[in-house]
Amino acid sequence: MDLENLKNIWDEEQVSETPEISLEKQKEIRMPLEKIRKNMRLEFWSNVIAMIALIPLSHVFSANPFIRWSFYLVLVFIFVYYYIKFYKLYVKLFTSDFSTFHQLMEIKYELKLNIELYKSFYIAAVPFFFAMLLLLLEKHNFFKYDDLIMHYAPFIIFFAVVAFTLGFGKWWWDHFYDKYIRQIEKIMSQLK
Repeated sequence: MDLENLKNIWDEEQVSETPEISLEKQKEIRMPLEKIRKNMRLEFWSNVIAMIALIPLSHVFSANPFIRWSFYLVLVFIFVYYYIKFYKLYVKLFTSDFSTFHQLMEIKYELKLNIELYKSFYIAAVPFFFAMLLLLLEKHNFFKYDDLIMHYAPFIIFFAVVAFTLGFGKWWWDHFYDKYIRQIEKIMSQLK
């Protein structure tokens, strides 16, 4: 096919307007999105409070201020990066118009993308929780014993921290976000 033929075919296929979603379905879609936004606000403020609470609590983990502040600043950096992305999604959920199926698909895509970002946030936090736990155990002379189990204790602790952190992150996501995303997907399947 030549280029002129493609142009002619393209011009003939003029779409007059995009199919719109009824107001009733738009209201139905808004309900789970409002729940997601409410949970996003809750999560943001609870994490801000947790980050502030970590400042005085950091003395428990290490007496060395350089180690304390290094961990804390890197954790804050990860937190800020994630919540900038989180805030962009929050604003998009509020300002988006859901009058067309395409706009709804875009929001669904953004939510799915945020799932992966959320997982990476929890995975990035695992080494910090592990390091804080090791510092706490080292500060209280947990590793002073020369048993065989003490050589494997950091590995056991690491896997326990990973399992707990990822399990908690999955539970949090399922409880506060995933059920509402499934509601949106259900409405979208009805619209098809």
